[in-house]
Amino acid sequence: MGTKSKNNVALLWSIVSIVIALGSIVYCFPHITDLASDGIARTTRTVTYFIQIIKGGTV
Repeated sequence: MGTKSKNNVALLWSIVSIVIALGSIVYCFPHITDLASDGIARTTRTVTYFIQIIKGGTV
């Protein structure tokens, strides 16, 4: 048999912390996607550069 907590203040603070966490994710999401796309573009350029070096092409 489970017991129910009667501490409503803890429940309130849990909800507040979840809302703050979700808000920070929504606020930072565009910056995170920009960093990821920049990283993918940079990685693609680097791989292309090394493939050209390996093939002996002009750089």
